[in-house]
Amino acid sequence: MARFYPLFIRRSDGKLEVAVKGKRPEPNKPTDEQLDQTPDKNGVSDFYREIAPDEVKHLDWRRKLGGMLAREMNWKDKAGAENGYILAAFPEGYRLFEHVKKTEKDGQQITKSKNHAAGGNDRQDAYLYGHPIGRKKRFRSPVDFFPHLYWLCTDESGDQDNCACRYCCPDDMADYMPGAKIKAEKSTKPEADPKPPMAAAIPATQATSKPVGAHPINTQAPTPQSAKPPPQAMKPTPDPLSTSAKSKQMISAPLPRPTSSEQAIDRQYNTHIFRPGELVWFKRGQAWGLSVIIQRFVNLSSSSERYIIQPLSHPFQHPLVVTKSSNSELRPWLSWSVPKFTNERLNGLVDPVRYDTADWQSIMQKRFGNGDLEVDGSILAAKAIDATYTLIGFNTSPQSEPGVQESRWNGIFLGAEKIWVGDPVRLFTESGHNVMVIHSIVEQKHGAGPTEIPYLIGDIYTLTTIQHNNPNIPTPNNNPNLPETLTKDMAFRNARTIPAKGTASYWKQVSSMSKIELNQVKGRWYEASLLVPLLSDAFDEMARKGEIVEVSQWLNARNDCVNANRPPNAPMLEKPNIRKQTRREAFGRAVPANTVIVEESNQETTAQNTGTSAGNPVDIDPRFDTIQIAGQQSDAHTDIDDFMNLEDMDEQAQMPGYGQDFGGSTQSQYF
Repeated sequence: MARFYPLFIRRSDGKLEVAVKGKRPEPNKPTDEQLDQTPDKNGVSDFYREIAPDEVKHLDWRRKLGGMLAREMNWKDKAGAENGYILAAFPEGYRLFEHVKKTEKDGQQITKSKNHAAGGNDRQDAYLYGHPIGRKKRFRSPVDFFPHLYWLCTDESGDQDNCACRYCCPDDMADYMPGAKIKAEKSTKPEADPKPPMAAAIPATQATSKPVGAHPINTQAPTPQSAKPPPQAMKPTPDPLSTSAKSKQMISAPLPRPTSSEQAIDRQYNTHIFRPGELVWFKRGQAWGLSVIIQRFVNLSSSSERYIIQPLSHPFQHPLVVTKSSNSELRPWLSWSVPKFTNERLNGLVDPVRYDTADWQSIMQKRFGNGDLEVDGSILAAKAIDATYTLIGFNTSPQSEPGVQESRWNGIFLGAEKIWVGDPVRLFTESGHNVMVIHSIVEQKHGAGPTEIPYLIGDIYTLTTIQHNNPNIPTPNNNPNLPETLTKDMAFRNARTIPAKGTASYWKQVSSMSKIELNQVKGRWYEASLLVPLLSDAFDEMARKGEIVEVSQWLNARNDCVNANRPPNAPMLEKPNIRKQTRREAFGRAVPANTVIVEESNQETTAQNTGTSAGNPVDIDPRFDTIQIAGQQSDAHTDIDDFMNLEDMDEQAQMPGYGQDFGGSTQSQYF
C-alpha cells in the first residue's frame, strides 16, 4: 500500500455556527429536516449524514487535497520517493456531509441510479460545510475547496479578499466557465493609493461555444484575413486595479517548470514562432504549400531561425524536404482558411472525402476533375491532422477516484499545433480575448472502457484595456505568474498605445483551476508583436497608431476546416478529436515512411534533404484570407498544363506565384 505523509493545517476560518440577521446563530451544517433519515410513504429516504474521518470518502477528500497542496507547492519527501500526502484532518470547523437518497420497498433497496459514485443509492454526494458565510456556501468537491484551502495555508495576512474561491471571490468569477457572459464592471472613482494585487500563488490542479474572433471557413466568397483593415481597438474600461483598496484580486498559480530544453525555448519571447511537429504553410517563391516541421535549429549567437520541413502530398509520391531560414517563410495553419480542392467534384460531396479513405486511383484518373493530385492530397492531409491530438511527455499517474485511471502530460499536439504546460491558448469565449495558461494536461479513463477523456486545467485571463495617460506610471502588467510571452508582448504593445492613444492593456485573471475540454480551445496563443507583422503589411502603421490588436482576430480556430469543401446545404459535421499515439502517426501516408520528427532543437547545421520531386504549389493571393488555388475557378475539363504556362505574362499575372522555389533538393525517395 502506498505511504501517505500527513499534513496539518494550522489556520482555519471554519465556523460550526454562524450568526443570522434577526435570529439566533444557526448550525453551519444541514438543517434538522435534512438530517432526518425517515423514509416517506413511498419508501424514499432523502437525507444528509456526517461522514466519519475513517470512512473511504473522507479519506479520499483528504488525500486529494493533500496531493494538490504537495504538487502545487512542489514538495518532495527527503528520500526523493514518490510518496503521497494526506490532510491529517480538515481545517478546524469544517465537516464533511453526505447527501443520500435511496428507495426501499418491502425491505429491499431499489437501485435507480446508474451513477457509479452513488453506490447502490439514487444519489450519494459529499459536501464540505464550514465556510464562515454559512451552510448555503458549501464546497462540492476537493477541487472546489482547494482555492480556499490554499489561501488558508499561504496568505499570512488572513485577508479574505485575497482568497480566490467561488464564495470569497464571486465578483471575479473564480468558477468562471468559458463561454459564459461576464458581468460588466462598475466604474468607481480610484483611490489615491490603490492596493496592488497580491503576488501569491494558488494551484493548478483540477477544477471548465460560440467561436468569436476567428474567421470561419468561407469556400464561397473569400475575403482577406491578413489584409483586411485591422479591427478597432478595445474600448477602454475602468481599471479594476485602481477601483478600491478592498477590490478582490484573483490569485494566479506559478508556472510549472519546464521539463526539457525544447519546452524552455518555446517559453521564451521572440525566439522560434514555430515548433517541431507542427503543421504550417510554407513559402514556395510567391506560392504557398502545406508541410510539417520535422526539425528546427537554434543559433543562439545570431538569434536566427532555421527549419527543415516536409511538404504534404498524396500517398504515392512525396516532395523533397525543404529548408527555410526565417519565420517569415512560414505561417500557422490557422492563418488562412482551407482552400477548395483543385479537383472540383471533390468539393460537392455530401459525404466528405478523407485522406485515409480517398479513392486515390480515381482521383489520379481525373474522375473528379483536372486538378492537382499533390495539392489536393496536402489539403486532405492537413484536414486529417487538424482533427487529431497526441499527448507527449508523460509526467505522472496520480491516484484518482476508484475506477478512474488518470495520467498527466507535459505537452499535447492539438491539431496543427504543439502546446506545452505553461503555454497560453486561445479560448472560445464571447469576448474573443480570453486565454488559458495551462497548468495541467490530463487524460482520464473510466473503468475498463476504451475511451480516454482529455482535458486541460489552468488559469483563465481576459484582455482588459484602461486609460493610461502618464507613461511614467508603470503599466498594470505586473502578474509574476504569467508566461514571458504574454508579458513581453503586452509591454511591446503598451509602449505604442500609451503615447498614441493614452491607453494600456493587461491580462486580468477571471478564473483559477478551470477545467476545459479540447474543443473549447481555438489553438495556440501567438504574440501579436511577432506574428501580425507576418500576416499584414500594415503592421508599422498599426504600431504607429497604437492599434496592434490580439492575434486571435487574425486566425481561424482548430476544426474550422471540418465543414469546408462541402455543399452549402450539407449537414454540419461534429468536430472530431482523434487520439493518435505518436505525432508521426498523425501524418499518416502524407509524408514518407521514414520521416522522423526531431523534438530537440539543435545548433544550426547543414540539413540533408530527402524526398521526391515536388509537384505544384498552393498559390495564395494576398487579397484573400482563404487560400486560392491557381486554376481552381477554371473549367474542370481544362488540362492542368494550361495553368503552368509561365511564359504567358497575362496568365502569370492572374496566377501570382505559380512557380517553384523549393530551397534545394538532392535525392529521391518514393513510398
